[in-house]
Amino acid sequence: LLLSSKEEKINKVKLAAAAHSATNMLSSGKPFIVYGTAWKKEMTAQYVSDAIHAGFRFIDTACQPKHYNEAGVGYGWVTAAQELGLERSDLFLQTKYTSYSGQ
Repeated sequence: LLLSSKEEKINKVKLAAAAHSATNMLSSGKPFIVYGTAWKKEMTAQYVSDAIHAGFRFIDTACQPKHYNEAGVGYGWVTAAQELGLERSDLFLQTKYTSYSGQ
């Protein structure tokens, strides 16, 4: 079975993405960078997807609508996961709660 160059590229990207799961990164003991999602507004989904495609597996958000778009984080994650063949366990999502009066 011969694969087209596009299929080969997709397979290589999926293998590379799986190799860089959050679990593998944590167990390596090496430092990692967390992608912050504050102040991205309507671009949150696109930026989160782009970050995951670039290799980020740790995403920070918060339940604070004034500064964060948590729905956009979710949409960006789902989009990237489908494109890269990632599982939920490949990503570490960090969120925080801020009371209404603190917003």
